[in-house]
Amino acid sequence: MALLLIAAVYVVLFAYYIHETMIGQPYWDMFSIITRYLQYERDGNLWAYLWEPHVQHRHVWMRLLTSFDARVFSGIAYPFVVVAAACQVTTAWLLWRAARRSEAGDAGIWMGCVAVMAVLTSVAAVDCAIPMNGIYPQAVMFVVMAVVLFNGEERTDGRGHLQMRRVLAVLGAIAAAFGNAAALCVWPILVWLAWRVRAGRVWMSALVIVGSVFGAAYLYRLPGVALGDASSPVAPGLGAAWRVGDYLITYMGLPWTRSAALAAAGKGIGALFLLMSIASCLWWGVVRPAKSALDRLACSLVAFSLATALLAAFGRSGIDADLRVPVRYSVFVALMHVGLLFFAGPRILARWNSLSQRRVVYAAAVAVALLLTAQQIVSGQAAVATTQSMRATLARFAAGEETDDMKAVVYVDLEQARRDHNAIRAAGLYLRAR
Repeated sequence: MALLLIAAVYVVLFAYYIHETMIGQPYWDMFSIITRYLQYERDGNLWAYLWEPHVQHRHVWMRLLTSFDARVFSGIAYPFVVVAAACQVTTAWLLWRAARRSEAGDAGIWMGCVAVMAVLTSVAAVDCAIPMNGIYPQAVMFVVMAVVLFNGEERTDGRGHLQMRRVLAVLGAIAAAFGNAAALCVWPILVWLAWRVRAGRVWMSALVIVGSVFGAAYLYRLPGVALGDASSPVAPGLGAAWRVGDYLITYMGLPWTRSAALAAAGKGIGALFLLMSIASCLWWGVVRPAKSALDRLACSLVAFSLATALLAAFGRSGIDADLRVPVRYSVFVALMHVGLLFFAGPRILARWNSLSQRRVVYAAAVAVALLLTAQQIVSGQAAVATTQSMRATLARFAAGEETDDMKAVVYVDLEQARRDHNAIRAAGLYLRAR
């Protein structure tokens, strides 16, 4: 099938752009992450090392990977890249499997291919290739895993197997937040799923209790928690509302809103996706709650993307002067793309079920796949050019240069960056990283 061939080329491009955009040299957040590991080597306090927050997150997986990379390889950064790529590929596989199980025959393959392509973008490849951005694929994988595991029903999975799946789903939800704090949004989604799959009051109560206790412990003494923090959002008023709304639309329009040529169109796409997401969550989440497994999964994916968008809009719109939403958040937005696909796909296929109509649907899927592949190449090449420039800047900094333009790449405080760089090099770490 042409669609399978296009998808295979697309996945190869994903792997290629991971390789071409990798930056192993420490910069920005990686300085503090690695120097925190050096402190752990001195004091030996493992609990403090793992649980201590980094900004508004508790990066347990990142801390463990740093320790592994430093102790086993003296710092080459590849473990971060391999783990992040494995997380992103696992997410794609889970969504492919969901599509195949819900739609028999070619229809499931078509939906699965487009879902995989929505997840394995060149933007996601950059998140996998840059160690400090690996927190996003980690969080996404565990969130999708938690939702998929809890989405089963007794009539299809058997009671004993189902209970084990639900326990694993809870563990997955906990693990997700150890990648990124935005994953805390999955807990109310699991409660909604428990209601829809008729898990019972015990499970719903357990989710509320475990989610509340874990969330409280996670947020306890976190510095600068965004919502309501005086240092984050702008003061209430029309100006603040406009900024939040603009940020929200820009977020939902990722990755197109980060392209200068597509910024205006991207905001239009973002506004459309925002309306579609809200309408979908209200209709299939509340008014006519989703009954099929695929609809429940779709609603969960859309709700999670929408929740992360709201968190970012309220938490960052007062910080980012030019409202340049970080493109790394695209891996969260991709779940919304897949969710809307899972809503629309079966309904289109149910109405267009004659042979001639199915051919039209297949032709449309191929056209979409070709457009996504073209986008993969264009955005991937732009990412390669950007990372090559960043590598050159980091190389100049490592050689002893310090210029104002480095503040946007290396770190805003070059004196602090130099101290951290020297400490890392003195420890013999990341000397061979590319």
